[in-house]
Parts: sequence; structure tokens; C-alpha cells
Amino acid sequence: MPGPATASASGAQQPTGQPARGGEQGHSTFGPWDFGLALLVDSTAYPPDLKAIHRVIPGLPLTEAAAKAKGSWRVHDHATLDQGLAALQAAGEPAFLLAGEGGCHLLTNPDPVQLARAMPADRSDRWNSLNISILSEFVLPKVWGMQDDQQAVRIVHHDPKAALQLALDTAGTAVILKPLAVDDVLAIAAGGERVPRKSTSFGPKPITGLVLRTFATG
Repeated sequence: MPGPATASASGAQQPTGQPARGGEQGHSTFGPWDFGLALLVDSTAYPPDLKAIHRVIPGLPLTEAAAKAKGSWRVHDHATLDQGLAALQAAGEPAFLLAGEGGCHLLTNPDPVQLARAMPADRSDRWNSLNISILSEFVLPKVWGMQDDQQAVRIVHHDPKAALQLALDTAGTAVILKPLAVDDVLAIAAGGERVPRKSTSFGPKPITGLVLRTFATG
């Protein structure tokens, strides 16, 4: 029979007689490594700020990316990044702005039959409607023949100009996205699902700095 349980500092139950975290056999001593730091934010005064995370596909020329997309998306040409960003902002979802050498192309109005066939049946309708879900399940594997992984796809936080520059430097294509809606992310999490990788970049964030802690316990 298992022995009685004692509560650890984290609130978890730990059997008596088993080594406590940071301590010797039978002791409940904790070390500095058993604790972490947390930033508490008043979400009324400082509501969550969710920013976009863009993609860059090195080695995929913009002309090739746009040409392949024309089989399943409506493609609108724009001469400059600023023009493309304005068009993206005004477009309904799902929409993506492709940027690279030679200008920009806005993807809108995907073919509904191809889109429905590509999206996973075991996901909720809300999950399947996210722009990042459509990118990872439809555009990347079905339109461009690649997977959304660290080897094929680079990540750029927030800055579309930085994404474009990386695309130019790698002879590739930047995929500029709108940020997800906070309500969508919360609803998907409440339903027990996870959004695709690198979908969310929440703020406010703590100021970057150096944290020191002593390892002396006495």
C-alpha cells in the first residue's frame, strides 16, 4: 500500500519516504531550483496584446510561390510591401501576403473544396478556420509541398519588413499573417486544443534582463 502523502511547495502530493525535490531521502528540504519566477499582470489595465508571427520559406522564389497558389487561391499583385500590407489589413480571413524579390502577392478566397479536403476532420471548426492552421495544413503541404517545421520554415516575430529582408537574403518567400484574435486562442484552449506551433506572441512581456539567484540554502 502506498504511504501517506505530504504536499510539496508546488501543491503536488509526494509520498512520504520518497526523496523530496532538492532534498535527501526522507527530507522535505527544497533548493532554489525548485522555485521559479512569475509575472502577474492586471489584464483589465493591460489586456493581452497578441502579435503576428510571420514565416519565411528560404529557397522558394516569390514567383514560384505565387504561381503555385493560383491553382487554389485568388492572387492579387502589389508593387510594394506597404501596399500589400494595406490590402492584407482590409482583406477578410483567411488571407496571406507573400513578399520577396519583385513585389508582393495577396492570397484571398481559397477554393472551398480544396480547403475543406486539406483541413483535419478531427479538429474543431474554429481551429480549422485559423489563418495559421490553414497555412500549416493547406498552403505549405498541399500548395507548396512542404511541412511547417524548423528545417523548412523560418520564423520572424511581428516585423513584416524583417520578414521581407530575410526572404530577400535567402532567395525565398515571406508569408505575412494577421495576428490571431485573443478570443479565438482562449476558446480553442478551453476546448482542449492547441493552436499550431509559433502561432501566438503575447504581450505585455517582462523587460529582458539578468536574473541572479543564490544557491545557498542556509
